[in-house]
Amino acid sequence: MKSLHVKLNDVLGALKLGCHFDKKGDSLWCEIDDKALLLSLAEILQTMNARVCMITAHQKEDAHELVYHFDLDGIMINVKLHITDKSVPSITPLFKSADWTERELSEIYGIAILNHPNPKRLFLDEAIKENVLKEYYSLSSAMSGKVSQALWNRVKAEEGVLHG
Repeated sequence: MKSLHVKLNDVLGALKLGCHFDKKGDSLWCEIDDKALLLSLAEILQTMNARVCMITAHQKEDAHELVYHFDLDGIMINVKLHITDKSVPSITPLFKSADWTERELSEIYGIAILNHPNPKRLFLDEAIKENVLKEYYSLSSAMSGKVSQALWNRVKAEEGVLHG
């Protein structure tokens, strides 16, 4: 594993990425803001026979943070990409395992996946407007009480519309 750490440090150093391993040394974390750098890193990881395990997303105000989780011989490489324009290049041409996750990002978060080979929706009917899920509160938010007052106000407002 040590030689893989050295190789990763060399590759990431050449790309001028600021990355760090966790305490155990089995998970590497990188943060980037440049989408072109994501593609360069993905191309390198593909040549090293890495695989995409998952892509996770988190919305922060008008921006998104996407975390690309790659496995390379038992080391998790987590690349956090900050995007503000709701678009990201597809890595599916390099990693077929990114296909569904990228399509989910598009469908659930309204993020345009540029140059995706199969941009069809996965779950929602094409007739349903894009980004419709943004109009609803998540069950976890409602159950935690974080939005209880806002949710109650929305229900009462809709009730007034329906009964008024």
